[in-house]
Amino acid sequence: MKIKLIVSLLAAVALNAQATVVDFEDLSSLAPVGNGYAGFNWTSGGQGIYAIHKNYHPGSGYDLGTVSGSMTVLNWYAKSGNVISLAGPGTFKFNGAYWTSAWENQSIWFSGYKNGNLLYSSQKFALDTKNPLWIGLNWNDIDQLHIFNKETNQSHWAMDDFTFNEETKAVSAPGALALMGLGFAGLMLRRRRQK
Repeated sequence: MKIKLIVSLLAAVALNAQATVVDFEDLSSLAPVGNGYAGFNWTSGGQGIYAIHKNYHPGSGYDLGTVSGSMTVLNWYAKSGNVISLAGPGTFKFNGAYWTSAWENQSIWFSGYKNGNLLYSSQKFALDTKNPLWIGLNWNDIDQLHIFNKETNQSHWAMDDFTFNEETKAVSAPGALALMGLGFAGLMLRRRRQK
């Protein structure tokens, strides 16, 4: 009975794991989003991804694309090579984010990678400057998200409310042995009770 209760509790915790929403509100305007922020590295063509206050360019996609609070992020100088990757080992589920074009209508695409292998490729998404578009991809088991424009190498966009679930972290060898030992002990206890 105790084993069933423990399994039920663990399942409930796993099902109730909440997605994390990164809203960038604790960043300074025109400052780079530092590597390690929210557990990710933020790269844009070697220049980085930067935070921007919605009032910096009133009426632009940076302003109108800010969904929560007053901050959003942009790809600096519209550089290509935009990658959001886990700062450490493991994988994540990319649920989605709000995207807006900064200055003119455009299209963007996404791809998801794990250990350098392409797992997912998206369709084309059309962005305008006035209406943030929720792009919900729900891609599991990735460690890198690539954002790009197939039509041009330069693409100004704003992104807000980056939403993800952490899926796995690498387990150290001692940790793996400890988990395996606990599992074995549980099986032995169950077998003893059945006798």
